[in-house]
Amino acid sequence: MEITFLRHGKTDLNGKGYIATKEDYSLNEAGKKQCLNNIFLPNSFNCVYCSPYKRTIETAKIVYPYLEPIVFSNLTQRDLGILNEKFKRDYSVDYLKSVREYIINPKNAETLQDIIKRLDLFIEYIKLHHDENSRLLVVTHNGIMRIIKKFYMNENNNIDSENLGQFKMIVKK
Repeated sequence: MEITFLRHGKTDLNGKGYIATKEDYSLNEAGKKQCLNNIFLPNSFNCVYCSPYKRTIETAKIVYPYLEPIVFSNLTQRDLGILNEKFKRDYSVDYLKSVREYIINPKNAETLQDIIKRLDLFIEYIKLHHDENSRLLVVTHNGIMRIIKKFYMNENNNIDSENLGQFKMIVKK
């Protein structure tokens, strides 16, 4: 089974300096343009999944308008607990790097194990509901994509968010 992962397009949240937020932003004009520059051909996918955030749903509908996306809560971004609604400027670069690399876990934040557990559940779900020839599109968040690349694919976990960070993963049943 082939899964294409895609980061959502830009929102007005980008560039505001938040570490994380639970606010649900729609795509801005730049994000819509990103999506329009990344439209997939018809019949590229058998199914489309996305997180429950507006920006992922909108991205999925623009880049692949041929199928209604299935919203799957396990694909949502990491809950950063006490760092939600806080600004990067108020913390050291080293601290933020340690949080991003899961060396430090802020109070009430999801741990790496929490996220891997919910991603494992998603992968088990798609294995049960799709055959080995399926081609899936998954629209999610930068942090989730970094985890998938690093811990599921053993690859460099950099994501090119300017180009919606697209990459493919093969899943065996």
